[in-house]
Amino acid sequence: MLFSSLRQTLATLMVAVLVSACGGSGSSAPPPAGGITVVPSDGFATVTWAMVPGVKYWLFYAPSNTISTTDWVNVPRASAILNVTSPYVLTGLDNGVNYSFTVNGRNGDGPGGPGSPAVTVMPRPAGATWKAGTSLGSNTIRSITYGTGADAAGYYFAVGDAGSTYRSTDGITWAGLPAVNVSTNMNAAIFGLSKFIVVGANGNIRYGTDMSNWSAATSNTTETLNAVASSGGLAVAVGNNGTVRTSSDGITWVAAATVPTTKNLNSVVYSGNGVWLAAGAGGTLLTSADANNWKLVGSGTTADLNAVAVQAATSYVFVAAGNGGTVLTSTDSGVTWAAQASGTSSNLLAISAADNQVLVTGVGGTVLTSPTGTTWTVRNSGTTANLHSVINRFAQYVAVGQGGISINSQ
Repeated sequence: MLFSSLRQTLATLMVAVLVSACGGSGSSAPPPAGGITVVPSDGFATVTWAMVPGVKYWLFYAPSNTISTTDWVNVPRASAILNVTSPYVLTGLDNGVNYSFTVNGRNGDGPGGPGSPAVTVMPRPAGATWKAGTSLGSNTIRSITYGTGADAAGYYFAVGDAGSTYRSTDGITWAGLPAVNVSTNMNAAIFGLSKFIVVGANGNIRYGTDMSNWSAATSNTTETLNAVASSGGLAVAVGNNGTVRTSSDGITWVAAATVPTTKNLNSVVYSGNGVWLAAGAGGTLLTSADANNWKLVGSGTTADLNAVAVQAATSYVFVAAGNGGTVLTSTDSGVTWAAQASGTSSNLLAISAADNQVLVTGVGGTVLTSPTGTTWTVRNSGTTANLHSVINRFAQYVAVGQGGISINSQ
């Protein structure tokens, strides 16, 4: 800690020397016209301003409620970044802390001019505010995932009713693709085992690498499949009447040996500590160490459970959500569960768990966030559509659902 503080102090002094030494050929420049705009995100902030050709800009910032270019060296942990261009993404910020920013300019090697009016923002995880993306048609979209296409580019990929499929490079603007199966509703998609895998009604499983050409897998079931997950080396699909199918290649699927329920299973997830978890109707919760032999665990609820996820931060927190605003958490790999007050009575449909936040979506545009799955905040999603699936990638949430709705939060 002492070394880190000394290094920060020395770096600040070196920049301060550079600032005071400026005054060679050139002149100061006015601050950016219109000031600067700072957009906070999860651990970073994006600073933009109107640049003038030939002007060199420096960015000054500090974990403070104010900063200026004249006294920034007196502000604890203040820093200056030389010769920046707009937009500038500043990473390594602490969530929940106010940061102030200002930018000034100089011509050539002249002294810096006056700084722009300081802007103060607080970095935070996404999920608090939402805006609409482009529509994904008129069919309900049931699932969203992220993976690598055959062209080696990364894509958001979404599937839904009547086999409708869409992809996006940014989660905001979407393009339609050929249907996976025009006569079948597809309920879930993942990118695993080096391919996209889609599961749906009547035991249909499709796989492919380019999101346009699909092959039929051998599912060995006609039961509707509602969810699919992967551990990296194994994929598991779950569905109605206690159906569990596993595959090591996404092509041929076999029945799990022991599944002690005939309830509909709605969700499945794999945790980094080697535990599979499935959830379903009537409060059903199943765990497994190998995805082949499953055991029932007590959930303490009879509400239908529609989604499960695992938050892996300093420890593993298992989270299940379902009808009537039901939220359950477990800190012992799904052995025992505790009910949490969600702040809503809406049916909850999907969960996305990141290191620093758990986010749940549901019926009527419901969105909830929680740092650890215990204390929840209701958010305004800006829609009343049912949100069937949500994903977190690149400090952004993307949710999809009823009537082709897509919304995003950064």
